[in-house]
Amino acid sequence: MNLYHYSWSMKIPFMKAQGAGNDFIIVDKNVDFIRKSKKVIKRLCDRRFGVGCDQLILLKKISSYYQVTFYNSDGSLGKNCGNGLRCAYKYLVEVKKVKRAVIKTHKFLHFGKKTQKEYKINVGEVTLDWKKIPLSKKIDSQSIQIKRIKIPGLIKIMGANIGNPHCVVLVKNLKLIKLNMLGPLLVKNKLFPDQANITFVEVLKKSKVKVLFWERGGGHTLACGSGTCATAFVLNHNDFVSSKIKVITERSVLKAEIKDRMVFLQGPAELVYQSSINI
Repeated sequence: MNLYHYSWSMKIPFMKAQGAGNDFIIVDKNVDFIRKSKKVIKRLCDRRFGVGCDQLILLKKISSYYQVTFYNSDGSLGKNCGNGLRCAYKYLVEVKKVKRAVIKTHKFLHFGKKTQKEYKINVGEVTLDWKKIPLSKKIDSQSIQIKRIKIPGLIKIMGANIGNPHCVVLVKNLKLIKLNMLGPLLVKNKLFPDQANITFVEVLKKSKVKVLFWERGGGHTLACGSGTCATAFVLNHNDFVSSKIKVITERSVLKAEIKDRMVFLQGPAELVYQSSINI
């Protein structure tokens, strides 16, 4: 049975982009039609039957800003994405020639800038309130206890929300983490009613950390911008790192900077190719 069989077709132009290995499809036409169909979203994201990506980015101009909507590869709604924001900003500035590109997610306004060969953007303000993360019960969000899951070299588990929920797992040695086993167990743990994006992190020094990511709705990704920002914030809040750090992902390096409760993300953003697909 062909899950992607349709009796009609529509040509959808898109831009393929990636930031630190976190890859995206950016679409700014027919967005109202696309967002109504989970099947279309899943096909676009499918690496075998569609274009393939970690997340789909839909852009729509509304008055003085561009509304961005993120979708995970399983078709579910993603509420924030730091690397996606940086790629979307580059697309608006370099391809659409927008002079003052302002991007709006469901919670924040985002203002980007080019810094040498990289792109920097404010990803969002972080809350550590257990209700707003959300957690399923009232506990200290910076000292989470998860029973029946053994995590090698565990130091501390912390929760945060930066427009989407995150669980940051600080460990002694990242090499001991079996991501494909632990990621799925944590992302859907009953403590996270909306699920949570999982970051495993090892602190190398006050200004540098290494990370692994397992995202809700997407699984293993090479990078996660909002996860990078949430990780930087909670580690700084708990006195493990400084307010400006380098984050070593599996294939790249990102930079996170904290100003009050706002976190800024800087790193590479590449517009890979432009094409279209018949849906």
